[in-house]
Amino acid sequence: MKIPNYGDKYDAPALFSPEDAVDAHGGALPDMPKAVILGFEDELRSTAENRATESVNYVRSQELQLLDENVGFIGGFGIGPTVTGIVAENAIAAGAEVVCILCGCAGLQTDIPLTDAILPTHAIRDEGISYHYLPGDERVESTPELTDHLESALAAAGIETHRGPTWSMGAMYRETIPEIEHYANEGVLSLGMVEASLLAVAAYRGVDAGVVHQIGDYLTADEWVPNSDEQSTLPSMLDPTIEALRRYVS
Repeated sequence: MKIPNYGDKYDAPALFSPEDAVDAHGGALPDMPKAVILGFEDELRSTAENRATESVNYVRSQELQLLDENVGFIGGFGIGPTVTGIVAENAIAAGAEVVCILCGCAGLQTDIPLTDAILPTHAIRDEGISYHYLPGDERVESTPELTDHLESALAAAGIETHRGPTWSMGAMYRETIPEIEHYANEGVLSLGMVEASLLAVAAYRGVDAGVVHQIGDYLTADEWVPNSDEQSTLPSMLDPTIEALRRYVS
């Protein structure tokens, strides 16, 4: 079994585009700011809404929160590589030149504190969406210069950062002990669902992309540590991410 199942599709035209899909439902894509942050956690969305200067209807029920002249936030779209890829596609079609996911992750290295940020350099592709954009032998990477800006802004805000690979896979209840042990031993820093999808879409569409992770739980071969009683530090990473993107696109 391989993905994609049907031959070599990478140079084949798609039947319809994001613009076509929105137009078919009686709408139009609004102009996007140059940089767009994507996030799905409720606490992050609330922080963005409180900070926003304007809210713009994006696609059907989705809203873009304008955080800066050149930076917007889209949240509340659910979790998973498919929906993340679709939201990123729509944002890029509307004019976004940079997409960045700011989200929680599972930590695979227990010596990284909950208050630190992980900046994935590339994603290990263990989902399906990315393979419909790029051949399986291509690595999906964050834009290095953008990651530099994110690291600098987070450090200026007093947040320690760690760079390294992330493992991207969406089957939450099939995170098995052998593979957790394998990736941890390989030095992989985190596990998320959506990173490979986002980075592949960005690469295919020719825009820059980055990822900022905040640890929500830890996975080891011996135990799962959910940290469900800990207050999320994800909202504290929003302003530095905005600042990094503002500087990057200006």
